[in-house]
Amino acid sequence: MTTHPTPQEIVTFLKTQADMFSEGRIDDFMAAFRAIAPGGFKVQDPATGPVQEGWDKLEALCRQYIGWKLVVEDVKVSGNEAVIYVRNEGEYDGKPVRVHSMEHYIFGEDGSLLARYFHPMQ
Repeated sequence: MTTHPTPQEIVTFLKTQADMFSEGRIDDFMAAFRAIAPGGFKVQDPATGPVQEGWDKLEALCRQYIGWKLVVEDVKVSGNEAVIYVRNEGEYDGKPVRVHSMEHYIFGEDGSLLARYFHPMQ
């Protein structure tokens, strides 16, 4: 029987994965997600979109934001759920961009992880 990670494990994971992504360590980033979610990965991006399942979905998201820096400014954990407030710094259409997003993570008892991403309104 798989159980979800502890609140401290969740906090550590959420901060560390952002650092790995920002440093361009995508293999380590993916390994961290697979380790914390051995039951699989699901995503809603944007948060109101359909649930998509599979590690290939996370890999595709990574490719969209290669070179961006993610700074986790705040983490809140309640049981098996967490939200983070993230500063995203990168380049769009050749211009520097800095935006904030909210990310909601639900760690399932089956070892799965659902990530829901809230981006600025376009």
